[in-house]
Amino acid sequence: SARTRLEAEVATTPEDARLHSSLGLAYAGLERRDEAVREGRRALELMPVSRDALQGTTHRFQLAQILIRAREYEEALDQLEYLMSIPARSWVSTAMLRVDPLYDPLRELPRFQRLLAAQLSR
Repeated sequence: SARTRLEAEVATTPEDARLHSSLGLAYAGLERRDEAVREGRRALELMPVSRDALQGTTHRFQLAQILIRAREYEEALDQLEYLMSIPARSWVSTAMLRVDPLYDPLRELPRFQRLLAAQLSR
């Protein structure tokens, strides 16, 4: 039902990045990978970090979540590395990456392990 409502809202307010992010997360939960990634990317296009540091960071973080659920791990790691390189600690932290089950698919990837190790050495 969330997907249906969000699709209707996106149709009437297509420039609202929040709606695209939310719809992307809904699609990801329904395993509609291509649509999920498309909506997550659209949200970031509409509200990049360069335009609004707070909202842009939110959409980048949500895109990372979508990409993980869509099994696009390398691109998800791109997003996480970027988020870890800026003052976005309220959205992503080494502790969260270590314990949140969302990140389980990344745990054995050498790049993910290097990201965690690099953050610990800071």
